[in-house]
Amino acid sequence: MSLRGAADVARQLAVTLSLAACAYTAVRGSSLSGAAPIAEAAGGAFAPGYTLLSPGYGAFLIWAPIYLGLLAYTVYQWWPAQRRSRRQRGMGWLAAAAMLLNAGWIYAAQAGQVGLTLIVILLLLAVLAAAVHVLNRYPDETRADGLLVDAPMGLYLGWILFASAANAAIWLTVQRIGFGDRTIWAVLAVAAAAAAGAATALSGRGRLSVALSLCWGLAWLMVARWAGEPQSPPVAIAAGFGMFFVLVCGLTRRSDVEHQEHLDLRHRRPVAS
Repeated sequence: MSLRGAADVARQLAVTLSLAACAYTAVRGSSLSGAAPIAEAAGGAFAPGYTLLSPGYGAFLIWAPIYLGLLAYTVYQWWPAQRRSRRQRGMGWLAAAAMLLNAGWIYAAQAGQVGLTLIVILLLLAVLAAAVHVLNRYPDETRADGLLVDAPMGLYLGWILFASAANAAIWLTVQRIGFGDRTIWAVLAVAAAAAAGAATALSGRGRLSVALSLCWGLAWLMVARWAGEPQSPPVAIAAGFGMFFVLVCGLTRRSDVEHQEHLDLRHRRPVAS
């Protein structure tokens, strides 16, 4: 086996072992192993309702498709054709790093280290953004690529984008750091997350998976601030507008790309004699 081939196998193994670590800590974080659930860690700092940016419990159901997507991706990257793929070589190590950071975040949260969780989730956000950038550089060539690589990473990035804002709000609350009216800052944070999500959804061929997972978080935030505690109609309205904006950007980009591809196909079609 050549040196490059050995490096490819090492990457595939790293992704697989990282998934195993991620899955173990996910079970640990859900209290199925007997450990304290994340919602009870750090004095309840990660529980719904702790800050104006904390979504309802239903928001966390998105971890099921994210973990299933990561499992599907891990299996797919073992396919022979994927071993030497430019996409896999470019983002495989980033995917492994993301899953290890995910595991690290759960350990930090259960240890009550809120400041460390913020550092880890920001690193995770940067790694996932880099992975999606690689996918934009090397667009998917098959339907399997789009479903088993792009979709899982997009879902993951969109959710972590939302979760990073929520984590920052938790840290500021725990540290009792305030900058005036917390409602105004919460609205600005929602606007910033929506803008970042829209920019990502507009990249490449249109990242609908990023838009959908971010909108999922914004939808549960809207419900929590409208009908839950603490109640904040301004934050709920901002979340609703943000959700609409991100969806429109993602759908518009995808529609434009599909229209352009259709035109290109027509231009390449031979003229009948």
